[in-house]
Amino acid sequence: MAIVCDTGAIYALYDSDDENHLEAVRIFRSEVGELFLPVVLLAEIDYLLTSRLGMGAALDFMRTVEAGVFSVQQLSLADLSKCRTLMEQYRDLPLGFSDSSVIVTAEKLGVQRLFTFDQRHFRVVQSTAFSHFQLLPADE
Repeated sequence: MAIVCDTGAIYALYDSDDENHLEAVRIFRSEVGELFLPVVLLAEIDYLLTSRLGMGAALDFMRTVEAGVFSVQQLSLADLSKCRTLMEQYRDLPLGFSDSSVIVTAEKLGVQRLFTFDQRHFRVVQSTAFSHFQLLPADE
C-alpha cells in the first residue's frame, strides 16, 4: 500500500538520536508500497538535515531521492489553492504549508496512509477524501 511521507518521519530516519528513529526505520524498511513525498518538503528536509546533522546527511537524502526511493509529487496551482484553504481553515493550529501539502497530496493520490509522528496536526484535519487519515506508526 502507498504512503505519503511527512518531514519529521524522514528526518527521524537519518537522526539516530531522534526519539522516533527506530520506529521510522522499521516503517521505512517494512513499507512495500510507493513512498510519496510532496516536492515542497525537499527544502524543509534538506534544511533540517544540514543544520542538525551536517551536509553528509543532506547529501545522503538527496542520493536516496535521486535513486527513486521516493516518488516526488509536484503541486499544481489548484493544489496550492487547496493548501492555502487548509492553512486558513486551520490557522489556529497553526497548519503550515508543509503539512497542508502532505494532506493535499494524499487526497489527490487517494492515499489514506501518512508516515508521520505529527499526530497534533494530522488527527485534527478533516479530510475531504477519507473519514480519517491512518497515521503510521501510531495507527498500526
